[in-house]
Amino acid sequence: MQQVAVLTGDLVGSSELNSQDFAKILQRLSASLALASERYQCRYEIFRGDAFQLVLNDPRQALECALAIRLDLKASGDKSLAFDARIGIGIGEIDPLAEFVSRSNGEAFILSGRGLDSLKRHFLGIFSHDSQFTQRIGLLTKFADHQVQELTIKQAQALSIYWRLAEPSHAALAKQLNSSRVNATKLLNQSQYQLLEEYKLFFIQLMEEFYYGNTGAIRS
Repeated sequence: MQQVAVLTGDLVGSSELNSQDFAKILQRLSASLALASERYQCRYEIFRGDAFQLVLNDPRQALECALAIRLDLKASGDKSLAFDARIGIGIGEIDPLAEFVSRSNGEAFILSGRGLDSLKRHFLGIFSHDSQFTQRIGLLTKFADHQVQELTIKQAQALSIYWRLAEPSHAALAKQLNSSRVNATKLLNQSQYQLLEEYKLFFIQLMEEFYYGNTGAIRS
């Protein structure tokens, strides 16, 4: 069976939204998942109204993908309405994908789904059959998740755009924001972007250590 990453998520507080606001966040989620599908060459599905799943063939991209989705949602909010998603990342084997992602099965789907159900105050979790891997990434994930939860709309917008730039720089971000370089730098610093980048790199390093051999091929 193939080793992958499965992201299972749902929209935070969607049951409390009116129909207009729910349509707005669902539209933003659909656009974000379509962008992720293009960028990471992954399959996805939205189901049960506010739930979604993605399957990434390269598990090393899972955290970056999850953070990008959350930043997209937070960036699309306004002063009276905050958007976010809870996401459980499951790493493991899966059976051949069914016609619908949500009807597929395997270890990664189970880890992801159960992991999402276990999230309470936290909106992000990474789950694996390897307890050492899970323990080493777990505490950092809680800190990083808290930082993302605390981002303002403007900070989320800046970080989302910055991470998607072909050649990220503060000057290029300022141009995209139609703002000064000083303001772009201020927003990035307030978002703790360097720490979040280190966290993404640490996740990849752990994946390399626990799941990949010297050949770069994922271990079964």
